[in-house]
This record gives sequence, structure tokens and C-alpha cells, in this order.
Amino acid sequence: MTIYRTHCLLIMLLSAAVLPSRAGAETRGLVTIGMQRLFDDVRSDFEAADGHRLTVEFASTRDIAKRVKAGEIADFIVTSRAGVDSLIKAGSVTADQHFALVGSAIAVAVPAGHPKPDISTVEALKRALLAARTVSFTDPASGGPSGIHLEKVLGQLGIAEQIRAKTRFPPAGGPVGDILARAEADIGIQQMAELSSFNGVDVVGPLPSAIQSVTEYVIAIPSNALHPEVGKALVKFMRTPRGVAAIKARGLESR
Repeated sequence: MTIYRTHCLLIMLLSAAVLPSRAGAETRGLVTIGMQRLFDDVRSDFEAADGHRLTVEFASTRDIAKRVKAGEIADFIVTSRAGVDSLIKAGSVTADQHFALVGSAIAVAVPAGHPKPDISTVEALKRALLAARTVSFTDPASGGPSGIHLEKVLGQLGIAEQIRAKTRFPPAGGPVGDILARAEADIGIQQMAELSSFNGVDVVGPLPSAIQSVTEYVIAIPSNALHPEVGKALVKFMRTPRGVAAIKARGLESR
């Protein structure tokens, strides 16, 4: 009887050593750069509440979609609606495994303490951009939604050539806020989530409604996720008072 009990105890100890507990489980996520600052705001609280340790990589929506389509394993992804739609089409995410997170408008900002230009109308914004010595926004070639949209807007306003000649793009994946904080540009334009509460930067406001574009960001669970419950837990957390407060603090709209 003693031998039998000892044998059972050994089996239980070995099982505990081999099978990680939920509290100690490490999970992997891919988060688009546009949502990096929001995710950093809530990460520690989510880990404490959910019990998972998160290993997260930040990349462009285009890069995340490419990597997931190629079979890279991730337990959850946070990316634009367009990025998730392409993954659903490719079969990398099922149609019932994606959840709306936030809507992010495009904002205009200046170095902290600098005069805020009038951007209340399209014509006012046009004058402000033409008067600026240097303008900074996301390089459209990087695939960032704000850069792609702004390039289109500048063409519609007929000032693409003038602005291109004095544009300073941040490094791929880099924030416009860094350039503004060093006063290396007079005006910066990027997602509200990336510019709000950025040290050394004052947000002037969103683009005029006539030329605004709101990007919807989504939490999705890839078909090959090893811990799919983590993505669902993240969705629930972002809808708690703590998650909603973090979203509002970044000037975003809960979805």
C-alpha cells in the first residue's frame, strides 16, 4: 500500500512539473505598431488579471498579415480591420474569431509649447501645411493607414508636391512624436493613439471631418493559436472599466 501511494505521489509531482499551470503559461501576440502605446498602457494590468505572461512583438499590419499567412504561430493578434479581413480570406483566422477593439482617428500635432495652427476646416489645414517648414507623417510605403490616407488627401488638395519636398518620415514603425518632440518638424500627422499623451508633443486635434479616416482595430485569434483563450480574455479585459479608461485616455473610441 505504501509503495502504491508513493507511486501515485510521484506521478502527480511529475505531471505538475511537465504541465505548466495557467498562471505560469506564456503566450505570444503580434500587435500592430498603431496600437503599441495602448497595449503598453494595459499590459501589466491584463497580465495580473489573467495570469498569463505575454511575449509580444510589434510590427506593421502588413508584416503581421504576411507572417500569420505564412504559418507563424501567435495566440492573438491586434491589427487593422483590413489586415484581419485579409487573414480571414486566407483562412488564417476564422470568421467568428475576430472582435472589434477601437476606432482611431488621424490627428494633427505640434511640438509641445509651439503655437497650434488652425485646422478647423480643410482650407485651414491646407494653409497650415503649406506654411510649415517641415511636416512629418508615416511613410505610405510602410503600409501605415494614416500615411496612406494622408498621401491621398494631399493629392486631392493639390499640394502633394509641395509637402513631399519638406516631409520628414519617421523610421519604419517609428512614431512621428519622436520627430515632433525634438522640434524637427512643425506639424506631425499620425493616428491619435500614437500622438496622444506623447511627451514633448501637443495634439491640436483630429483632421477635419471631410477628410478624416477612422481606422478600426481588431483583436483576432489565428487558427493555429496554442492558447486561444488568451485573445478572448483580452477582449473581455478591454471592455472592463480599466480597459475602457485606457482607450479613452488615448483619444480612441471603444468598439
